[in-house]
Amino acid sequence: MAIVESIVEHLLQSLADPLIQEARFLCGVGGQVEWLDGEFKRMKCFLKDAAAKQDGNEGVKNWVQSVSDVAYDAEDAIDTFLFRVAPLRRKGFVGRVRRYAFIIIELIALHKVGSEIERIKNKIREISESRSTYGIESIDQGAGMRYTGVSIREWRLTSPLAQEPDFVGFEKDLDELVVRLTDGEPRRCVVSVVGMGGLGKTTLTKKLYNTDTVKKHFDSHAWISVSQEFSVRDLLQAVIKTCMVLSKEELEVVEKADIIRLQYKLSMYLKEKKYLVVLDDIWTNDTWDVLKDAFPDIKNGSRVILTTRKKDVALHADAQSPPHELRFLNDEESWELFCKKAFPGRVDGCPPDLEELGRDIVEKLHCLPLAIVVLGGLLSRKETTDWEKVRKSISWQCVKGEDKISRILSLSYKDLPYYLKPCFLYLGNFPEDYEFHYMELIQMWTAEGFLEERGEETLEEVGEDCLKELIQRSMVQVASRSSSGGIKSCRIHDLLRDLSIVEAKEGKFLEVHRGNANSPALQPLTARRLAIQHDDLSTYISLSRSTSHLRSVLMYTQGSTGLQSEQEMFLYRGFELLRVLYLHGVEIDELPKEIGKLIHLRYLRCTKTELKSLPSSIGNLPNLQTLCIASPNNIKVPSTILKMQQLRHLQVKYVFDEVHYLGWFGTWGMIQGHSRLKQMSNLQTLAYVMAGEWLHGCVGMLTNLRKLGICLDLEGVYDDVLYESIEKMVRLQSLTLVTRYPFPLSVPFTRLRKLRKLRLEVKLNKLPEFHEFPTNLTKLTLKNTFLEQDAMATLEKLKNLRILRLYGSSYWGKEMACSAQGFPRLEFFYIKELFQLEEWRLGEGAMRSLLNLQIWDCPQMKKLPEGLQHVTTLEKLELWSMSDEFNGRLEEDDGEDWHKFKHIPSIDIRY
Repeated sequence: MAIVESIVEHLLQSLADPLIQEARFLCGVGGQVEWLDGEFKRMKCFLKDAAAKQDGNEGVKNWVQSVSDVAYDAEDAIDTFLFRVAPLRRKGFVGRVRRYAFIIIELIALHKVGSEIERIKNKIREISESRSTYGIESIDQGAGMRYTGVSIREWRLTSPLAQEPDFVGFEKDLDELVVRLTDGEPRRCVVSVVGMGGLGKTTLTKKLYNTDTVKKHFDSHAWISVSQEFSVRDLLQAVIKTCMVLSKEELEVVEKADIIRLQYKLSMYLKEKKYLVVLDDIWTNDTWDVLKDAFPDIKNGSRVILTTRKKDVALHADAQSPPHELRFLNDEESWELFCKKAFPGRVDGCPPDLEELGRDIVEKLHCLPLAIVVLGGLLSRKETTDWEKVRKSISWQCVKGEDKISRILSLSYKDLPYYLKPCFLYLGNFPEDYEFHYMELIQMWTAEGFLEERGEETLEEVGEDCLKELIQRSMVQVASRSSSGGIKSCRIHDLLRDLSIVEAKEGKFLEVHRGNANSPALQPLTARRLAIQHDDLSTYISLSRSTSHLRSVLMYTQGSTGLQSEQEMFLYRGFELLRVLYLHGVEIDELPKEIGKLIHLRYLRCTKTELKSLPSSIGNLPNLQTLCIASPNNIKVPSTILKMQQLRHLQVKYVFDEVHYLGWFGTWGMIQGHSRLKQMSNLQTLAYVMAGEWLHGCVGMLTNLRKLGICLDLEGVYDDVLYESIEKMVRLQSLTLVTRYPFPLSVPFTRLRKLRKLRLEVKLNKLPEFHEFPTNLTKLTLKNTFLEQDAMATLEKLKNLRILRLYGSSYWGKEMACSAQGFPRLEFFYIKELFQLEEWRLGEGAMRSLLNLQIWDCPQMKKLPEGLQHVTTLEKLELWSMSDEFNGRLEEDDGEDWHKFKHIPSIDIRY
């Protein structure tokens, strides 16, 4: 039902479009549109009651589906009218003849939409008359049913997110597996963890992989998620990137290499290492057969871990190594896990008055970890008076195995509030085991219209809260966190993903085509969204299929897959009402000019493509909110992009550049001299742009900017105006400045109270004084600053600094010293490619909060700093590509520096 409410809400938003409002006064359409608007508002009042009655009642289910269908029809009619008329208005016809011609075209379009509305009105009357048959009554949803976000905001303040699922009941399994990985058996053994979906294979293996004993036992480590839909080439690339330290040039070679070369490169590298590789979620014998040659057996105790649901796959991979079969949790373990999820942060666990009822609920979950975690997440947000209703809802007496989990997961889905259901179903768009960036997902939610305004908060902030609530309910997992501790990427368990796909297809919300026998590619497409996760795109992009009703198309190919010219044309001509277009791995070097006709498009992302330029027609997309392009080419961006006043996020990335800014010289040259940038007042992300004449009076108008990356190509020309502009960006949270020329840094940082991330790639004479830095700065990155004076004396006084990264040529001196009590809150310190650095001194009491230290490729550095042994908070140390003299002091027990770092739990040394 929530999906239907979302559909109706979209329709009501469409009816509020200015062009529709104007059209209401023409040709008698006004009365029809007003009737439609009022009738669907009334429909919303009946949907809540229908939702409560539709379980097990086919008649009510059919009634809800009828509302959905007629809302879709009305939305199509309105959007089609806008598609026909909006481009004519945008051209700005002048003169009587042209104006009369425009009016005639508009009247024709109005007549068509009027006829369609009349047909829809008849359908609505039939639906309304049938309502009483099922006893569906009007319920005023009022403010309580609106998305006020009160409960989310309360939770955000009181319930911190867990980084990993709670680990309960596998302690003995963990100890046994540690022994099997480190038992001294010289041959390369395959250790398999076997069990049904939801039993905890991945949770246990992650814990095993990160155990100190295991980390220290192997020279090289890699974790790869395989799943049913995988590309051998992508997997090999992933292992190489994880295991090896690659230069930019080497990375480009790996990206372009074929499977044979990748296997050879990986095999040759691993032959010199004692390695541990995890292949998570293998389904078939063939999968192991195509990967095994890349993992050589040189009798040095290397190991491969497989997780699989199938015991025969484990035996096929290594018949000499018995699979480790996971058991179900026992009653007490189940109860402990449940209490951790249902009462997060509560030291004494379950309140006494709920224990009997809680234990009864847990008993019905039959000791399945995933079911316990998800249902615990559901109950964590329930009033205690609702627990009895949940207990009565659980009836799985005769259901076994994964079907049992699916029923429980379905209950948690149905319990989601209406504003979260479309957000959850949208996750079915992503391939199995895909890690999606959290903001990427939120931007798509925004484009689809799932998020509602809430006070002065941005839609992105509302979306963040929605994602956090799904995580708190255990419907989404945090896959990785940024160095600042925030959410970086997420994933969804494959059983929850299956649930989202089934529910989405039933509601005509989404269809996923994966190129297997169960994907009826040539059957009529009824869903509003299409996700293609297969290399043979020609099967799905065909003139024989009707796709004009689609609102979202996401294409994920596993290898480089191109489109024929006729398919390219169809891709843009056949999807005229599209709101979201995501192309990943599709081999195209340019977007056709026809893309400018997709006036409803709000989100366009092209990643892992060969794009070289964007057509000037892209400026004709009046509703585009997000434009993200990632390509190995230096992409040319036309000045027409300045017309896109609704644009919120603009990112154009040169993907092989570690810094992720444009190959920037000349890239944005075409917008220099334009003053229209100030019209793009909705921009929140602008990364990255070349400084130019447009800075005068423009950038300072972009007061909604949260993230800015800017490059200066002319020495001293735009310094002052840049300072003036940045000073006005009071909402700025992240700033990157890049230039190859000397740069007198006098930006008024202290006035930017929300600025937390600062990246400087500018040649500096000296750093500003510590009091001139932003007061709330938490992350600072320096690269190519060529500082000759030690910056530690200044930076160690930044009280809120948590992350400091000194990259290539940031410091050109030989010595670096941190005084006692310096860097009080620093948690992450990265030193990379400081080629002149010989000695680093660390005073006792300095960096007393440090968690992670990385030192990479500093060839003149002779030893670790004295005083490191006093940093007792340190959890991880990475030392890569250091000199032989430096590495010689690291030998366990005998090395001269061993006493400095022996207390650190996780140590990663790569020569």
